[in-house]
Amino acid sequence: MNVGGGQPVEVVMKRAWLLGTVGAACLLGAPATVRAGIPECGGIRLEDVTSCELRAEVDCEAGCSELGIYETACATRLHTVCRSECTLAAEPTCTDECTTMCQMECDRGVPITCIHNCFAECVGSCDASCAGAENPDRCVASCEATCDGECDIQCAPVVDASCYQHCVECCGGSCGAQANMDCQTVCQDEQFEDCEYELRADCMASCSVDGALFCDGEYVLSGDQLDTCIDALLARGIGGEIRAEGSVTLGADGASTSCAAAAGGDGAPGLPAAAAVACLLGLARRLRRRR
Repeated sequence: MNVGGGQPVEVVMKRAWLLGTVGAACLLGAPATVRAGIPECGGIRLEDVTSCELRAEVDCEAGCSELGIYETACATRLHTVCRSECTLAAEPTCTDECTTMCQMECDRGVPITCIHNCFAECVGSCDASCAGAENPDRCVASCEATCDGECDIQCAPVVDASCYQHCVECCGGSCGAQANMDCQTVCQDEQFEDCEYELRADCMASCSVDGALFCDGEYVLSGDQLDTCIDALLARGIGGEIRAEGSVTLGADGASTSCAAAAGGDGAPGLPAAAAVACLLGLARRLRRRR
């Protein structure tokens, strides 16, 4: 977009977080920083991203038009859609082997936490199982979303429980996801193009109003959920610092308007994130009034 004398306008919000890593399997201890999918961010798992941006106006529109940026968001959404028909029980051989090894670790005093370990146990097979897929990236996205969703559901009730109970549920979630993986992949693949089209339309529609959130170049969500998602990430302690800054040039005289905001990712939600969002969105709205 150009304003006045043809000066370019960019309104971009950049965020960088210091992020945790995922544990290796149900039988191994996991970092305390690992989180499941974030409900306020469309259920997407975000702790392993390196940077996020709230984009508005031109930069947002360019991002929305890119191919292959909706895979994680669509796979996360479609896992829920497809779960009603993908209802196979976990294979006993899978759960028995996993639980036996996991409980051996409990006996050794290794702390096992269901929600931390289930996803890593399940997702370890995704690359191999999708290697021959027609669209490997989409297959991996579906696989990871299935692992994430099933583990979240299986592990949700397990909080103040014994190490052995964490093992049982961890292995049940991982093995249940693996049992339904083929069904999920086929079901999601049938609906992926429609989902991508819908998200692209939502993204484009939000660019000149609220903007859209992208993490590592992938679309996360847009619209009036942005503030809630950002606050949820901060509240969960995902990241070290959140920054927002932007500037616009108005008219042929080159008069500029700019703002900047920053907040530490120390688990304090609310005003800091809202101020950062308001900083850039205020610029975008001023531009629209000057058109």
